[in-house]
Amino acid sequence: MKLPFSLLLLIMILFTPFSGKAFCFLAAGKMYQIDPLLLIAIAEVESSMNPKAIGLNKKNGVVKTEDIGLMQINSSWLPQLSHSFGITRKTLLNNACQNLYVGAYILAKNLSRHGVNWTSVGAYNAGFKQGNEKNRLKYAKKVYRKYRDLLSGNREVIIERASRGECI
Repeated sequence: MKLPFSLLLLIMILFTPFSGKAFCFLAAGKMYQIDPLLLIAIAEVESSMNPKAIGLNKKNGVVKTEDIGLMQINSSWLPQLSHSFGITRKTLLNNACQNLYVGAYILAKNLSRHGVNWTSVGAYNAGFKQGNEKNRLKYAKKVYRKYRDLLSGNREVIIERASRGECI
């Protein structure tokens, strides 16, 4: 029996010890069946491995949403994360491992709903809204280039370094 993503995330929250300094690429990748190197590539592109990164999304000079932490989780996810799992902005900003699990969860939802393809990866950043095709492609190309570079290195060393929060 395959468990829904929301149930998997809840199980992960309840039974995984978190450390604000641990970057749990291997565990999150295993849980969501995503190559940890792809998660590392996304973290590099999104925040340059900065667990305290904040990105402001403005429209006409007004902040509409913000992107939070290592995986730059958009604040539009906060109502769902808070209601379903008790995950807050503070949690995402202060717990890199939790932030990474949420990012893996979001990516896994994209891949499950729209297929294992670079469009789904691009939608991690740009969403699936019509008119965002150009931004999805641009983002997917950035991640693809970083992922390809990571694939050419020593997998274990890369994951170990990234798990300590080092840029690769």
